[in-house]
Amino acid sequence: MRTFKPVLWLCGCTAAVAVFVAAAILTPKSKGSDRAKRGLSSLASMNLTPQLDRAEVSALLGAQRITSNHLKLDSFPIVKDGKSFNVEFTLDRELQEKIEETYHRYDPSFAAFVAMDPDTGKILAMVDYSSEERAGNLALQATFPAASVFKVVTSSAAMNDGKIRPNAIFPVNGRFTTLYKSNLRDVVNRWTRFITIEEAFAKSVNSVFGKIAMNRVGPDALQRYANNFGFNQKVAFDMPLEMGSAVIPTDDQFGLAESGSGYTTKQTLNPIQGAMIAAAMVNGGKIPAPYIVNEVTNQNGAKIFEAEQNQSLFRPIDTETARHLALLAEQTVTRGTARREFRDYNHHPILSKLFVGGKTGSFTGFTPAGKYDWFVGFAQSSADPKKKIAFASMIVNRKYWKIKSSHVAREAILEHFKKINEREL
Repeated sequence: MRTFKPVLWLCGCTAAVAVFVAAAILTPKSKGSDRAKRGLSSLASMNLTPQLDRAEVSALLGAQRITSNHLKLDSFPIVKDGKSFNVEFTLDRELQEKIEETYHRYDPSFAAFVAMDPDTGKILAMVDYSSEERAGNLALQATFPAASVFKVVTSSAAMNDGKIRPNAIFPVNGRFTTLYKSNLRDVVNRWTRFITIEEAFAKSVNSVFGKIAMNRVGPDALQRYANNFGFNQKVAFDMPLEMGSAVIPTDDQFGLAESGSGYTTKQTLNPIQGAMIAAAMVNGGKIPAPYIVNEVTNQNGAKIFEAEQNQSLFRPIDTETARHLALLAEQTVTRGTARREFRDYNHHPILSKLFVGGKTGSFTGFTPAGKYDWFVGFAQSSADPKKKIAFASMIVNRKYWKIKSSHVAREAILEHFKKINEREL
């Protein structure tokens, strides 16, 4: 039985060639022409069609819900201010339909799922679900507690700055799921258990990450890494996007421990940002700029917007830290909080050919109200590391647990990789 699936990294060098083009175009001002204001999109092709920028595309689409019905046409028609546009999304229709079908089957109170290509930032699925009427798109909002997903940031800060080693061992007193001041004391007695950072990450041990934040990382470094992972940042997107917030207390040690372990409602996370964080683990530490629109054409069929692909947005950690972090994340599915959903990880016909990892998180939130359940992670072919996906799955239940976020993620992984010939995995 295979017990270890190596992370395969691609290393390559690219040569950059700078080409400088000088051009002067004199255009007389005239009524009805906005070229002087907006400029020309492509001097090379002399395309005189007025172009849309990303902010205008975002305003055009708004925060509407995107469903598989939008993908049944080659491009989705939109009429705004008397003008007609056609939008071509990046979404994978079959993956989008699979997640929608899963949500309809289990009917959670609220849910959101985002999957992306971790190399390019292309959004492959963005599903928003509510069992009751509500406005907006949950996948674009950031009113949800980040919970233990924030342990990814704490782990990254500690490992990237050399504050802990990948084989570090910590004493633990009390339950794994609680966080009291007594849990944070350096007391060793007959009830003390010693666990590795792998087990602490896999089982989401709050006191360990509280101690790491207090004694190893500190508030300034933790805040810096949170910002580098996209918290408190404005990120341009093709729809109105709220990024999560994280303000680390500088004069409250217990508050610092709460922040480091994610045991607080003061840190919030957006599902797209969750997928971006997962991308860093499987992309050598790089976070790509997300995008969901390939192109927009006007009513005459002229292209007025085209996505800028393969844009790197953040680089919070180096390649070696990302590798260690990915190995920690695999422990979540092999012996941690997501092990039940991936109990056949080593013998499933598809899963056994993949390297899968992630981080769970759960907390009570209020917008919308309910018990939040996260699974943020990735899946990568063990044979071909180019074939990979990053995702964030969020479920909110009010009274009863109808489905776990890790189950939705499993369905997405299987749907995404089933289209690839098994011999190529």
